[in-house]
Amino acid sequence: MNDMSAVVNRRVAAAEEAELRRALYRFVTGRLNDRTEGEDIVQETYLRLYAYRRTRPILEAAPFCFAVARNLVADHFRRLRTRPPAAELAESIVCPMPRSEEVLDYRQRVDILVAALKVMPPLRREIFLRRRLDGVPGDTVAADLGMTRAAVDKHCTRALTDLRHALERRGLLPGNTA
Repeated sequence: MNDMSAVVNRRVAAAEEAELRRALYRFVTGRLNDRTEGEDIVQETYLRLYAYRRTRPILEAAPFCFAVARNLVADHFRRLRTRPPAAELAESIVCPMPRSEEVLDYRQRVDILVAALKVMPPLRREIFLRRRLDGVPGDTVAADLGMTRAAVDKHCTRALTDLRHALERRGLLPGNTA
């Protein structure tokens, strides 16, 4: 009979615990209008109940739990008031990366320009690369190669013309990326 009364007492306690949990959940979600946050607060309430019980006895768990839950709900609203407002997101967020079509177009153009550079006369290619890609001043290139500044400028102009023609032969106009 003792074992039977222990089983009955455990079942009654479990039923009371389940009813208390449902009542707490209704209490919290009624104030928050957020089921997920409500479940978190009920869970935190039970954690605090069990932690408190380790150090002191509690005669009535229900009033203790409701007081804790009320304080947690108040803390929740206090956090919301002190939190900076969320930034509104635009309907379409612009990606800073180029579209895949643009990347393919640029790669095609680079391949065409590299091929045109390979067939360019070596002196013209060297002057163009030093001036336009390396950024070496025209006077320095002229002095290094024993040429006049006008000759360096003429080689650069012809190199640009060669590159432009290479793009035009493939149906791509310089500067148009579409």
